[in-house]
Amino acid sequence: MKKFDKILICLDLSEMDHFLISYSNFICEVLKPRHLVFIHVMETYDIPDEIMDTFDDAEKDIEDLVSEELEGKIEAGLTVKDKVDYSLVLEQGLPTEKIVEYSRKNKIDLGILGKKIGYQGQGGIARKLVGLIPSSVLVVSETSQYKIDKLLVRMDFSKTAWSSLTMAKTIAGYTGASIECHHVYKLPINYYPKQTPENIKKLKKQVKEIVNENYSRFIKKMKIDDAPPCSFSIDVQSEESQVLYNYAIINKIDLILTGTRIRSPLANLILDSTSEKLVGGEKNLPVMVVKDQKKSMGFLNAIFD
Repeated sequence: MKKFDKILICLDLSEMDHFLISYSNFICEVLKPRHLVFIHVMETYDIPDEIMDTFDDAEKDIEDLVSEELEGKIEAGLTVKDKVDYSLVLEQGLPTEKIVEYSRKNKIDLGILGKKIGYQGQGGIARKLVGLIPSSVLVVSETSQYKIDKLLVRMDFSKTAWSSLTMAKTIAGYTGASIECHHVYKLPINYYPKQTPENIKKLKKQVKEIVNENYSRFIKKMKIDDAPPCSFSIDVQSEESQVLYNYAIINKIDLILTGTRIRSPLANLILDSTSEKLVGGEKNLPVMVVKDQKKSMGFLNAIFD
């Protein structure tokens, strides 16, 4: 079973830090990591060296102040200090670049990012980091509950879905959570039949047969033991993320798992549109974007080394 020995938590000096530190206590109790790393990146700007030289002392003071503030937050909010090693890392530079670099070089097993609901700026940074951090990434909001009892795996019958299901089984091994796969069947609205009760019933029956057949083939091809049930929804407006999210809300899901993939060497690691929208700033359910860490690491090493 996969271990989450080293977990990276990204702090930004906002109120979200208090939640992320508190949430780290819950994650430690659940996933039993050996080390927590809290990271904050102080942004630097393109100022000439001769001007920056005049601010050396002030810059050092600012770094000390930031360190003291974050250490104070961690000291006050982290209640599992006797159960896990932890450290605070301060970097200077571009946040995305520095966090990805640290993740790549320090064998991070899971990244945790916070997002403020409705604040698109922060959501944009989260989306970039989710795509580039080589490990799987858990995105939570300030309203996320300390609860992982029901897992929902986005199912598209691909190898990416297999990775997400494997991760769900790993988490269930730690938490005892139930797992459900869910497929969103895309049906263009111009093909949608006249919405009489009889036609809708017939359509759902046909879609169910298609989903069950595809899921059976998927299970056989991927050699999956103890496959969880697979439900489905019909999407007529090309909004898979919203359909999946609505299903999760109605069925009181605690965590959605989805995958991403490398599209091309020029595109870096890019989220597909559904995963990108699921981690967007307007949705508050926790989402884990599952990565093939070896492939992600190899791709990033080829770029940066």
